[in-house]
Amino acid sequence: MEAEEAYQVGFKSKVFSKIENRISRRELVRKLWHISPGILGAPIILFTPKYVTLFVVWFLAFIYTLQHLKLRKGWKIKVPIADISYRQMAREDELEGNHYMGSFLFWVTMGIICTVFPKLIALAALWVSTFGDCFNAIVGQAVGGAKIPWNKNKTVIGSLTMFVVSIFALIAAHKVIGASYGLGLLAFVASVATFMESLPIYSAWDEFTVPMSTAILLWLFYGGELLSVVW
Repeated sequence: MEAEEAYQVGFKSKVFSKIENRISRRELVRKLWHISPGILGAPIILFTPKYVTLFVVWFLAFIYTLQHLKLRKGWKIKVPIADISYRQMAREDELEGNHYMGSFLFWVTMGIICTVFPKLIALAALWVSTFGDCFNAIVGQAVGGAKIPWNKNKTVIGSLTMFVVSIFALIAAHKVIGASYGLGLLAFVASVATFMESLPIYSAWDEFTVPMSTAILLWLFYGGELLSVVW
């Protein structure tokens, strides 16, 4: 038994060592920041009136827009929350180019989605964007392997991971809202979101394309009142 346990510990150590060699500590911190809206934002969508959700989301959209403009224009101001976030999770190209395009796009997009669409759609878009994209990057970088033909910066295993995680995210959103669903429909929505994330465009744009495509497709399938003042 001791030999078997030692083998398992050694195997796990090798696996984590390989992951650490492939993914930098900064990248792991980035992904923790990236996933945090999916964890912290869900209770706000689920348990508060719509006007509270809109206040929170548009406040965050405002400060991340301000941070983006500050970096672009060279303004000497310190933006609460967004300034700390920028230091922790900005992409290398964002640090070099003095902008914060990814977070700016994400929060403005979520502001639009929460304003326009019903609660189920807002929650689903949030979880697909945060969880799906996060696990895509972590697994893709940790495992590596074959690249997607149309985007050599993306791996097949990463996209497959996003597809599976997105399906679970969509199921979870339906479960907590108490809505029925068809697995084939959710698989289609997840596949479109995964494809949008894989496109060979500037990487920050997936913060818009992934949640917005999820929201639009679900609304086309389910309908529902747009621009409602209540959830």
